[in-house]
Amino acid sequence: MSIWRLYFDFFKFLDRWNEGEDLWVIYQRDYLEPHAAFLRAYWNHFEHFDLPQIVERVRQIKREDYGDLRSLIIAQDPTGLAEEALRKSRALLPIEPEPDVYLFVGFFSADGKTLKIQGQPAIALGLERFKDFRDLSLLVAHEYGHCAQKVLLKDIIPEEGRTLLSCLMTEGLAVLFTEALYPEIPLHRHLLIPADRLQWCEKNREVLLELASADLTSEKLVPVFFGFGDAQAGLPPRVGYYLARQMVGQCLPDQGAKEFGKIFPGFEKIFQRITENRSQNLMEIKR
Repeated sequence: MSIWRLYFDFFKFLDRWNEGEDLWVIYQRDYLEPHAAFLRAYWNHFEHFDLPQIVERVRQIKREDYGDLRSLIIAQDPTGLAEEALRKSRALLPIEPEPDVYLFVGFFSADGKTLKIQGQPAIALGLERFKDFRDLSLLVAHEYGHCAQKVLLKDIIPEEGRTLLSCLMTEGLAVLFTEALYPEIPLHRHLLIPADRLQWCEKNREVLLELASADLTSEKLVPVFFGFGDAQAGLPPRVGYYLARQMVGQCLPDQGAKEFGKIFPGFEKIFQRITENRSQNLMEIKR
């Protein structure tokens, strides 16, 4: 397991660029070529942009746009946060091979993503949209949960074919994993949504369940529930994480940690910790 701090080379690229030079030429030399295996694998993972778009985006870069990110990295070490999250994740649910983590600055990049780099599992975190690193550890752990699924549940959860049902299953398991790892963190942060959106989801739970159940076997609703939502239909972004947690989490108390572990082998320890945390919380409420 290694943590690759690609953001260092991105800032070197910015610092070495002189006015009048072609930004794309400097970018290729100082950032793309040293990290070509990762960047090309990452770009190939998405279908909504291509190399000409990336070239155009690079040529629009302004140094001042990255001043806040540079200051944030100096103030809050993302490498240390990622290392701690990996250590805790590995202790709770060891997997082989262990995923590498890439901390990078890109374009059109997701906050967190799992992919394969030269056949090996990897976690990629694009840093450009972070305002602070409060939840960086949580994102690393969330993506580690996805890597664990790909290793331990490869015969249960298919690699290809992201139906809404499969996304609800995989995201629900990833949320349960981070809950077991960080029980002190409020639920809305595990769900990667603001607190007021969690309240909205709870008020509209039955409507969301009805919408999702109408088309579980296709990919059509995946970007709606796990992406930008549907403003015309009144659906906020990323409400799928709430549904995923509801769907998978409900099975746990119904079946118990041991029985549920038979469905998802390798995750028994996670489920046991979740049930223990719930029991403890219930006892504290009764007091």
